[in-house]
Amino acid sequence: MEARVERSSLQEVRALLARFSDGAQRAHVRTLNKTVAKGRVESDRAIRKQVRLKAAYVKSLLTITKASIRKPQAKISTPSRGLLLSRFSTDTSIAGDKVGWLKPPSIPARGIRIKVKPSGGAKVFSGDDEIKGKPFYMVLPGTSGRVAIVGRRARAGSDGGKIKVFYGPSLSQVFTDVKEDIGEPMALYQMQQFEKEIDAILRGY
Repeated sequence: MEARVERSSLQEVRALLARFSDGAQRAHVRTLNKTVAKGRVESDRAIRKQVRLKAAYVKSLLTITKASIRKPQAKISTPSRGLLLSRFSTDTSIAGDKVGWLKPPSIPARGIRIKVKPSGGAKVFSGDDEIKGKPFYMVLPGTSGRVAIVGRRARAGSDGGKIKVFYGPSLSQVFTDVKEDIGEPMALYQMQQFEKEIDAILRGY
């Protein structure tokens, strides 16, 4: 039995290996970018199971950094600062972004009601020990009419301010809580996508 490797066959093998080497890098980058895009969608869904926020708003705060050949790393970033507590108001005109307030709305007779979790009932927000009196609404400067829930401090804060702005959980905190839940499915998705990309390269695409 005799086996021969012709010069033309050897050149074809070299070309295939070169193409595979370059293609594997491209496949890795494409896989990362597909996975991070999928991760953004799944993170959005998981976060909204924890906090009562609109899908479009959550999506706008989940920032994607795509991978490249030079930097094969993709990630999802979220703001670390807490969300304004007014985002969880049961009054949609206060919670949403469609209204730009020129002056703060009046306090409802039943008090300021908020609902942070998607499930369960709303509750009246009465402030905390740092403020005196009841919380009220304020139009924040430089926010195109965004309303916040605030209170007058019993004593000046560390920066000297006498008004306390109330915040709910940050999206970063919620994302940290849910990313372990989506981590395993995303790892499986990434592996499946990489296999598809490599298969496409081997088929000449």
